[in-house]
Amino acid sequence: MKQPVRRKIAEANGISNEKTIYTLIVDGNNLLKISSVDKKMNDKGEVYGAVMTFIRKLGVILTKKDFDYCIVSWDGMGSGIMRYRLYPDYKANRDKRYDLLDAKTDYEKGIQETMRYILKNKAKKDTTRGETDEESLQRQKGIIQEILEELCIRQQEFDDVEGDDIVAYYVKNRRNNEKIVIMSSDKDMTQFISENVAIWNPRLDRLVKAEDTVKVLGITHENVVLEKILCGDASDNIKGVKGLGEQTLVKYFPEIVENKTDLEAIVRRSKELLEERKAEKKKPLKVLENIVNGVTDGCQGDKLYEINRKIIDLSEPLLTDEARKELDDTAYEVMDTSDRDTKNVYKIVNEYRMYDMIDEGKFGNILGPYSRIIAMENRRWKEYQKNN
Repeated sequence: MKQPVRRKIAEANGISNEKTIYTLIVDGNNLLKISSVDKKMNDKGEVYGAVMTFIRKLGVILTKKDFDYCIVSWDGMGSGIMRYRLYPDYKANRDKRYDLLDAKTDYEKGIQETMRYILKNKAKKDTTRGETDEESLQRQKGIIQEILEELCIRQQEFDDVEGDDIVAYYVKNRRNNEKIVIMSSDKDMTQFISENVAIWNPRLDRLVKAEDTVKVLGITHENVVLEKILCGDASDNIKGVKGLGEQTLVKYFPEIVENKTDLEAIVRRSKELLEERKAEKKKPLKVLENIVNGVTDGCQGDKLYEINRKIIDLSEPLLTDEARKELDDTAYEVMDTSDRDTKNVYKIVNEYRMYDMIDEGKFGNILGPYSRIIAMENRRWKEYQKNN
């Protein structure tokens, strides 16, 4: 049995005697999208399969570790608008209309607030017509949030803020004795991997740690940001160096696979390769010239690297002042659990007529994995009440 290190000796040698805290942070929108493949309907013809799948998948990972906290980060209304202001083509491939939410005058701000109110409350109403896939997803998201509230799962969502930036805040402000697991299949999240941060990929059903990234991603996590700055990100409509794809990047810079490098080193090596070709009387490669000169066919112009770093590198999360203050004030504050109860989940399930969740004894199996988190939050709340 390991013996505790005396406090003075520990302090003198930089050893912490604090108990390790384990925190699970869930990329809510990512898990919702993964869960949306389940198209199960209630007797009103409303799809609710994503609700059941989301709650079940989150429960599965809660059984794999004794987590002390579970936090779900959500994209807020207008999320991504701060990146849109830096890069006007951001997520244009997803029919995002940030221009309608980017209010400048008082009149536009009034319209914007009305739009936000309508969209936020839409999910709470019964559907009276056929839904689009996006409307269905948002309605189910609202139900999931109601259920998680009763299960003592902490949730964070702010207007104009993307869930990725909320995750980035928690990682950046990780406590010394804290180990974090991020639940997401989004490659962007792998930039957070470190000795104290791992990724649970729900698509692969596996934990991805620092030593696994080359095998799983094809590149070390330490170069994920660099790869995206150079090659862009098609899923978010972010353009990179003209003519440069991931395979070409690895072809000319194989060191990027396993060894941490930086943009300056890639540009320097590109110049060397061009000089070598010149000495061998070979034609210069346009893609290498484009790397050296930061050429893109995107709207970044001559600020390709500067803009891509700002919108891709999550080490400096894009948060509103309101979001930052709220996170600073409440991130790990004691949760008031007095009105939360799994019995209320039963009421929610019945209200939305999701009867399959409670058929054949499924209800207890689905909610069982949440018992530890509920107990931890209840204990902290009781201790707080006792001491205050």
